[in-house]
Amino acid sequence: MQYSAGSFNTEINYSKSFTNKHKTVIEDLEIMLEKGIPDLTMSEIASRLKISLRTLYEIAPSKDLLFIMMIDNILKKLGKKALERVSSISSPIEKLETYLKIVNQAVGPKFETYIQGLKNVKGSSKLIDYHENFITNFTEKLLREALEANEIENIDVKAFAILLGGIGRDFAKEKNKTQISKSPEDSANSITKSILKGIRLEN
Repeated sequence: MQYSAGSFNTEINYSKSFTNKHKTVIEDLEIMLEKGIPDLTMSEIASRLKISLRTLYEIAPSKDLLFIMMIDNILKKLGKKALERVSSISSPIEKLETYLKIVNQAVGPKFETYIQGLKNVKGSSKLIDYHENFITNFTEKLLREALEANEIENIDVKAFAILLGGIGRDFAKEKNKTQISKSPEDSANSITKSILKGIRLEN
């Protein structure tokens, strides 16, 4: 499986070629976002990055879309890292456990600042839904392969995929995060490990 560029938001032309200058700006924006999404206008962002406002608008047509694009890029990097890491693992269930552990980093401390800042960004829910759906679909694919390989019990694959695909996001919700004793990432990994252990067959 591969990520489909811009699937969740067609207002950004992901297929266009960015110049080296644009790529440098995008890298600088990622560094800026490590401290959270700033409450700045496009003009103020351009000034802080020491670039023209025109250059910024060449990357994205609005501030909200700019930040959505940046967070999307950051999350896709994590997702691609997970896909690359599991590509050499032959066992579907072991591949799934490794994959989910990596993508659960999206609700860990490194990504918390990014995700928290999205609350006030218009259209951000579509972004999060897009990435959750990708994780869910890939999880379903690996569960079906594990079932065919006789590695797991005869489960409702779709139901387990939905559960495992959204578990990190559920723990990251404010109402849940304040009630759990561990971080959302640690809690997601712990529950994921228990679920996979419970459905795994001993060969």
